[in-house]
Order: sequence, then C-alpha cells, then structure tokens
Amino acid sequence: MKNYCKTCPFKPNKKGQWQDVKLANDVIARTLLQAHQICHGTEGEDRKPTHRCKGAFEHNLEIYKRMGLDDLVE
Repeated sequence: MKNYCKTCPFKPNKKGQWQDVKLANDVIARTLLQAHQICHGTEGEDRKPTHRCKGAFEHNLEIYKRMGLDDLVE
C-alpha cells in the first residue's frame, strides 16, 4: 500500500499516535518475523488478498533494518 487505508490501526491520528494501539500491537506480535499483514480495507468482495498493510510493513521493516535484515525484504 502507498497510503494507509481508512481502517488501518497504524494510521496516525491528529496527535500522531496510532488509531488503534491495541490492534496495532496485536498485528506486530502476530506478524513480526513470521508473515505480512494483509490490508483488509482493500480486499475485494472475494476476500482475495491484494495488498500488504502499509503500517505493519513499515513498522516491521524498521525492526528488520535495526537487526540488519532489511536486505531480505522486497
């Protein structure tokens, strides 16, 4: 995703904080070093995954960079 979808828990609010901190942390715990989060806001009616979640991807990529693993991410 190039932008956050309207329901993204990682989308910053007016204070610059995540919209849904609990859900964002749940996604991080579930996906870090395991899988990518699919953006549910962009799925079609057939529920076919088409885009990675921008917020989860960018957060996890920062962790990968700090670990020196960012060259493994496409």
